Amino acid sequence: MPADKLQQLLHELQQQGAVISGDLRDALGVALNRLPLVSQAEFDTQAAILERTRQKVARLEAQLAEIERQLQEQHPPGDTD
Repeated sequence: MPADKLQQLLHELQQQGAVISGDLRDALGVALNRLPLVSQAEFDTQAAILERTRQKVARLEAQLAEIERQLQEQHPPGDTD
């Protein structure tokens, strides 16, 4: 195969590869646009809110456990007032 035909074949393959790459890039872009994505800033904000909520729930659980303990001390099981 002459060198110029080989060069032409390589050039055509590169062009086809660019077309395929472009098509794949477009398809990927369409698929990603359909996903419910959020920005990193929004994700970080929501993660911080979730962490604060978890901490608050932990504090409330501890308070509830303390109240239950106090009620148990005031009215032990089997106590018939």
